Amino acid sequence: MKNSQRVMVKIIDEICSEEGILCERFSYDWIFRLTKNGKTFHIFGYQFENNSATAQLICTDKCASSEILHSKGIPAVEHFFFISPDDLHYIGLEGNWPRMLELLKRYGRLVCKPNEGTGGIDVFQVSSPSELELAVNAVFAHSRSLALSPFLPIEQEYRVILLNDQVKLVFSKTIQSLIGNGRSSFRQLLLDQNPSLLETIPTGEFSEDLLNKIPKPGEKIPLNWKHNLGQGAQPELVNEPQLVAQLSELALRAARAVNVRFASVDIIRTGGVLKVLEINSGIMMESFARLNDHNYQVAKSIYQEALVALFA
Repeated sequence: MKNSQRVMVKIIDEICSEEGILCERFSYDWIFRLTKNGKTFHIFGYQFENNSATAQLICTDKCASSEILHSKGIPAVEHFFFISPDDLHYIGLEGNWPRMLELLKRYGRLVCKPNEGTGGIDVFQVSSPSELELAVNAVFAHSRSLALSPFLPIEQEYRVILLNDQVKLVFSKTIQSLIGNGRSSFRQLLLDQNPSLLETIPTGEFSEDLLNKIPKPGEKIPLNWKHNLGQGAQPELVNEPQLVAQLSELALRAARAVNVRFASVDIIRTGGVLKVLEINSGIMMESFARLNDHNYQVAKSIYQEALVALFA
């Protein structure tokens, strides 16, 4: 998707027109310079100046934010930091491999991903030394550091968007599934789906055995193990008051721990327990806003409140 096709571009243009803000675009619509009443602020990608640079860097670093959350007693998924072999001298270690293997032995299955990555790109699930080595090499081919975390069976994943210590939006990220009919193979069920769906799910991760399997009538098979909206997961508003309250309380604790003002907090439920997966200082609502006009207006109102707060 071209930068100019982002929902964000349209929303910012509309807000600036309504609020009398001069909007100038740079770097193929990736950077906005906003000016009003002698004040100037910038948006870089999905990063707003509501947050300090330090808060943004901590949120971007999965291992750093995990460590800070744990120091505050906040339930969060553990992330273990590893730096590329070329940069090991910065932290005084002789190598990564022994500690990686120890983590694999301890947890049995790990998730390997770029420490500063987004969107589920270069994220691997591994359960053997050979799989771990392949995943580590793939991540280090594009990133200077990686994070290893225990693989946790995710019952549901949620996103909480907050601004200035107030929760503005809570939704779940639901993985789409295929429903078996007792006749068609998983491969045939996939082929019968909407072609646009096939563009977002990682079909290359399905084994031949699974593709040839004929699911029982009514059997659900998830199309992914990652809950990324850009890989087919669907946003669904959470309306249950008790759950909203639990998610809001945990998200606010996490945001306060890293001093971030405008953020989205991803929370998982695993084994019936809520844990923070990560904190994002870049507020991306593309998939949510594209779903329908109501969602678009909700996303726009949140961005608008953030910009009005900047110029106040």
